Amino acid sequence: MKAKIEISNGSYGFGHTWTLVINESKSFYLGQDVKFCSRVLGLSGSYIVDQIGSNDIQDPKVNKRLAKFIINHLGLTANKLNKLQSWELSAE
Repeated sequence: MKAKIEISNGSYGFGHTWTLVINESKSFYLGQDVKFCSRVLGLSGSYIVDQIGSNDIQDPKVNKRLAKFIINHLGLTANKLNKLQSWELSAE
């Protein structure tokens, strides 16, 4: 399963919002980066950076590691992902 995080500017002109994209065909809006990390994952951003090895999520390799980290941390399988609606992982 190919996964990546699409990053866009937040609605108030600061922060970033994330969307998890699976196999270029299914996407899940995650919401604001900091909120998603703390509310959904229950982890700090610094812990996640330590786990994926870098904070440069614009780098395609790091971006893919972040996507895989999220999938693994939430215990998402292909079957579970197919059953989820695009908004069900959102922190907003």
